[in-house]
Amino acid sequence: MRASLLFSCVAAVAFVASATPSRAGTFWSRERGGGVVEFTNKSPSGAGWKVWLKTGPGKAAALRGSTDLVPARDTSPARYARYDGDIRDEQAFYGIPEALLRAVIKTESDYDPRVVSSAGAQGLMQLMPDTARLMGVTDPFDGRQNIMGGARYLQVLARRFCRRVTSAGTVCVPDEKVKVIAAYHAGPGAVEKYGGMPPYETTHAYVTAVMRRYAEAGGEAGVVP
Repeated sequence: MRASLLFSCVAAVAFVASATPSRAGTFWSRERGGGVVEFTNKSPSGAGWKVWLKTGPGKAAALRGSTDLVPARDTSPARYARYDGDIRDEQAFYGIPEALLRAVIKTESDYDPRVVSSAGAQGLMQLMPDTARLMGVTDPFDGRQNIMGGARYLQVLARRFCRRVTSAGTVCVPDEKVKVIAAYHAGPGAVEKYGGMPPYETTHAYVTAVMRRYAEAGGEAGVVP
C-alpha cells in the first residue's frame, strides 16, 4: 500500500524568527526583569545569556540566494508550471501535499533545477549529495528525479516526527510539521538534539518562508487511500 501523509493547513510559525538571516554568526539573548529580553551578536559577559541563533552545519550554513555557487537564473513565468505533472505524481505516490511541496521548491530553488548552494545542495529541492543517493536520485539536476527524491525524504521525516497514524495516513500536527520542515533543512539529528527547532538563523528563516508560502497556497491536505 502506498503511504500517505495528512498535513493540517494551520500555520505553525508563531515562534519562528521572521528576521532576514544575517552574516553575524551567533546571537545571544537573556531575559531581564519586567519581561525585557536583550539580544546581542557580540560574545557577552555576565550571567543569564543563552545562545538564541547561530550558524548551523551543512546545508543550514548556507544563505540561500546570496552565496550560491550556481544561483537561480531562470526567470521565465513558465517555470512554475513546468513540473506540474511530477508534483502531482509525487503527491499520489508519497502523499506530500502539492501546496507544501511547491512551497519547498519555491524557497529552495525558485523552480530552477540547476541551482547549487554553497553547502553543496543541488537542484529543485536542494538535495545534499548523500541525501540524494539515499533517496535513489542518480541525477539531482533532473527535475523529476529531484522532486521525487525530495518528496520521499519529506515522507521519511514525517514518519520520524509525526506520531499520529490514522486510516488516512500519517497526520502531522502544526508543531510536528515545523519539525519536518526544519529537519529537511538542518537534518533530523539537529531537530532531535534541540527537541524541535534548531537555533540556526538560516533554519528559522527557511521554516518561516516555507510555512508562509504553504499557508498562502491554502495549505490543503493531500491524502492517498
